[in-house]
Amino acid sequence: MNKEAFNNLIFILFLIFIILIAGIVFSLSLKLIPLECIFTKLGHCYDVLYSSLINQIILGLIAGLLIFLVIYFILKKGQYGSGTQPVSQKTSFGEIKISIDSIRHLILNVFKGIDEIKEIKPEISILKTGGIKIDLYLAIKQDTNIHEFSEKIQRKVKQHLLETSGVEAKEIKIHINKIFYDEKEK
Repeated sequence: MNKEAFNNLIFILFLIFIILIAGIVFSLSLKLIPLECIFTKLGHCYDVLYSSLINQIILGLIAGLLIFLVIYFILKKGQYGSGTQPVSQKTSFGEIKISIDSIRHLILNVFKGIDEIKEIKPEISILKTGGIKIDLYLAIKQDTNIHEFSEKIQRKVKQHLLETSGVEAKEIKIHINKIFYDEKEK
């Protein structure tokens, strides 16, 4: 079992434990489970917990907090898994890991000095089959031949990444979000 699988197993077991505890506390707050079933030896707990509505509300709030923590951990786990994974390259001497942020900077370097582009936003995804997928969201000048320009950009980005990092861009999609017009012609 690798480290990531082990961490995922521990995470899932932790969530199951928290959900179980939250369910018990929530059931106690609503009197769905008799307290004697859980605390047979501590008979006075029943009287203390159910002696006032405030104690029941506190139990309900604790259960709500635990459920919130479970949801929070699930959302954080999803963000952690997708955003921080580096691109791995195997060489004859070992392995190289390049962060998505570094690849983004390499892509942005390709666009320095290209006058047709006013704005650029690259989004990078790691493919399960190896390599990466790039979505380039561009704002360009009005007189740009979009078809020729897109092919030129795709070729440049693919070549630059391969030469500088060894990372292969399997797919490069160009999205033209905006066309800027010169102020003189309006």
